[in-house]
Amino acid sequence: MKYDLPVRGDKVRHQQVTALHLFCGMAFIGTGAIIYVYNFSITWWGFALMIAGILLAIMTIVRNKVITRPPVNLVIRIVELLISLAVLTLSVIEWWKFPIGIFGALSAAILFSIYWERSAGQQLYINVDDTGIRLPPTFRRRFIKWSEVEQVLLRHGILSVDCLDNKLYQASVSALTVNATEFESYCAAQVAAHISERAGNDW
Repeated sequence: MKYDLPVRGDKVRHQQVTALHLFCGMAFIGTGAIIYVYNFSITWWGFALMIAGILLAIMTIVRNKVITRPPVNLVIRIVELLISLAVLTLSVIEWWKFPIGIFGALSAAILFSIYWERSAGQQLYINVDDTGIRLPPTFRRRFIKWSEVEQVLLRHGILSVDCLDNKLYQASVSALTVNATEFESYCAAQVAAHISERAGNDW
């Protein structure tokens, strides 16, 4: 037996997309201003970086709905990555330790966001079968074995998984097509069948 329960909510949150754009803008502005003021050999590069950061920040605030659309967002992410890698390369050449750390981490974050945001809009599922409960990527924990479960409830569109360690995992389930009573009975049977596998069990 296997149940696939569709979860309400997006894999990628709108606020997360916006926050990284703003962080990139602030990083470009700050670094560009420092280069423009203190490095006389590449003054105009610093000015250009500062302007790019200002434009990115303004676009993110004023035209947020446009800039966070998947096709537009991907293009901007690639531009952010290229700028970040360029500054990182310059920092390595000049051995600017602090910027190396900042733009190394920023480049990695942008790369990850490009991968993660490509799946935006995909339907997320909680998979329940004889091996256990698999939670979607939005949860810190991805898999729960039946031997770790105390009780599973599905009431009013809310799935609740109560674990032996007193942790409770809940998710709002949409377009529910399973019979809640049958589902709960199946989960209760699986919990009972795996009691002997619990750590420190005296049964």
